[in-house]
Amino acid sequence: MKLLLTLCCLEVLSLSSAQPAAPAKPTCEDCHSLVSAISAFLTSQEGIAQQVDVLLSKVCPKSSNSTECVEGLPAFWTEIAQGLWPEYYNPEAEWMCGQKDFCGGPDASPLTCDGCKAGMRLSIAQLLSEEFVTGIVEELSGDEGCGQEEEPDKCKAIIAELIPLALPAIASEFDEKRDAPAICNAAVQDVCKP
Repeated sequence: MKLLLTLCCLEVLSLSSAQPAAPAKPTCEDCHSLVSAISAFLTSQEGIAQQVDVLLSKVCPKSSNSTECVEGLPAFWTEIAQGLWPEYYNPEAEWMCGQKDFCGGPDASPLTCDGCKAGMRLSIAQLLSEEFVTGIVEELSGDEGCGQEEEPDKCKAIIAELIPLALPAIASEFDEKRDAPAICNAAVQDVCKP
């Protein structure tokens, strides 16, 4: 789990059987750039608006109080997204680029388009793991999250219901062909050619 982007620069597809894919460490600059680009996209006005639309259509109908969900979710999710995504997609975090010897060094390779896409897929898989969903619920329900709200117990109940539904719903809307090239190119200019 902690080696989120271990395969980031692994060439997913071999061009021929004579050239098998070989694992490679990303440069630290590329790793940091990719993780930062994902965070920037998810916290942009457009990114948050897309997440809210997904949650309104996929999560609120499943909510225990769908009317309240539709009314309160846009502002509530905006607040969550602005804290959640920079914390999860933090280049310095151990589960991203911050693990010792994860990136850089003489055997590091520049990021490729396939490596970027692989890194994004791995980050989503890790995000959806029970360990991370539970950790995110606990973090958002804690003193720095719901503890700051007027009704902390109500906030905790909403977080406990919302996050396990919201993360898979948002992840399911990720379209690698549509979304990955722009994010990868924001990380490393022209890494994914049109």
